[in-house]
Amino acid sequence: MELLKTGIRRTKVGELAYIGINAALPIVLLLLVTSFSTAWPALALVMLSKWRVFALRPRFWWVNIKANLVDFLVGISYVGLLYLSLGNTPVMLILAVLFGIWLLYVKPRSDHSSVMLQAAIAQFLALTVLLSFSTAPGVNEFFIILGCFAIGYVAARHVVSNYEEEQSEFVSYVWGLALSQLAWLLYRWTNTYDLRLPFKIPQIALLVLVISMAAGKLYAASKARRLTMSLVRSTAIFSAVLIAFILIFARWDVTI
Repeated sequence: MELLKTGIRRTKVGELAYIGINAALPIVLLLLVTSFSTAWPALALVMLSKWRVFALRPRFWWVNIKANLVDFLVGISYVGLLYLSLGNTPVMLILAVLFGIWLLYVKPRSDHSSVMLQAAIAQFLALTVLLSFSTAPGVNEFFIILGCFAIGYVAARHVVSNYEEEQSEFVSYVWGLALSQLAWLLYRWTNTYDLRLPFKIPQIALLVLVISMAAGKLYAASKARRLTMSLVRSTAIFSAVLIAFILIFARWDVTI
């Protein structure tokens, strides 16, 4: 009985330590960005925070790396948004709170809807940050398109790996390729939406969000054997209306 109580106490201490570390991480990253006025120290800490990926035998490393890629995308996107928001303390604090919610509430969930939400958040934030830096000196169009492919692959794999999908890698590569093709098509005409934030929201991030959520909904329905023509029709119509709204009301004279 004493051993049982000791185990329970250790479990509670471990849970409290986990919550404390995850609650402190957004603030520490914020302080690093503001103190050094650069993103590199914070990015290094994000990478170090993934040390548990390598806590198992080396043959499990690659599997663990792929399983943590979505969280890694959100982490580096958070740092990127902090850097873009330098000098605007209220926005940086709001970002810190949102990242804390991701770490403590969104990230630990494993049901299908939450997994799809995680992938959508990671994909949207990563595209926003990637395209925000697309005009930086030395950034080549090839790396932007390659980055979009990687983002699409990671997001798709996170969703399909939550199902018994035999062709998970193939599906992930196809979505990554589709996203990279869309990026190649829209890169030179990328519009942004100014929401009075230190950073702007690229139009392609919104378009991909709508398309991916529609595709994810239909994919989940097919896996649950609930895919019907009426669901396909309603999803397609709703998505088309949203896409039309995004395109029609875009300011085509504004680019990144």
